[in-house]
Amino acid sequence: MGDQRHSGTLSQPLIPILTTVVDSPNDDSEYKYHEKTKHIVSSMSSNSGIAFRLVFVLFIATLSIWASYESSKGFDISIVNQLSRDSPAGKRFDLFYVSDDKATRVVLNASKFVEDLLYDESSPKKPVSHVTLRLSNNKFSGEVDVSPSGEDPHGFVIDISPQVMEAPDVDNAMTSAVLRGMARVWLWDGESTVPPGVLSGVVEYIATAAGLGHRGGAEVPAIRCGQDHGWYKEEDPRSMARLLGYCEERDKGFIRRLNGAMRGRWHDWTVDDALRKPAEQCLCVPVDYVIS
Repeated sequence: MGDQRHSGTLSQPLIPILTTVVDSPNDDSEYKYHEKTKHIVSSMSSNSGIAFRLVFVLFIATLSIWASYESSKGFDISIVNQLSRDSPAGKRFDLFYVSDDKATRVVLNASKFVEDLLYDESSPKKPVSHVTLRLSNNKFSGEVDVSPSGEDPHGFVIDISPQVMEAPDVDNAMTSAVLRGMARVWLWDGESTVPPGVLSGVVEYIATAAGLGHRGGAEVPAIRCGQDHGWYKEEDPRSMARLLGYCEERDKGFIRRLNGAMRGRWHDWTVDDALRKPAEQCLCVPVDYVIS
């Protein structure tokens, strides 16, 4: 019996046998897990796609706005300050008109106003490709001077006098000067044959129409009835503007037709053509007439 007990003892293993039980995964749970993962990835991919499309649309919209802005200008604009930036006028010009590109906006607004007065939709416009607005250190009479750029056959330089920056109402003085400059830019000049008095008169008419006409000084002389073709030699731009405004009221579209007629060389009958009748029939201007 003793041997039997000993055999029983020896029959026990020296190293216990460990049994590991592994539960097989539940097929349904695993499917749901993978489906959820795919949904998350799909959602992330979808959101990324939407974000990309939004960014793309915003980019296209911005590009379109920029393109519209550029095309609306119709010409390039350069802003130049020839004065020392330490001078009062130079410093004011930089601060008020260069730093935030206000000068460009003034040019564009003036250009739009002038174009609307001088041209209709069917009128061929004077080619203008580049306008330089320059606070000038050159001496010239008046507040503004316009000249060809010299580099571009369709480019123009608008020189602004430093005295404009010294005016009590700088914005009004600047707007007036730029408007007059853009008026001169857009006016045809008959290959330099149009009398200066006519050009300055149209410029003054445009400025007056914008509420920026010259005021004060001597009274504007009335145009007498029956004057001959020498009327256009009038040197006072206010007097000429007064006459042109009167003719415009008598025959709407006269200013536009006159500008179109000045595309060709000037003749004594140029105004007759614009009026569609002899000028003498339109020259009886009341003494108390004021451009409305």
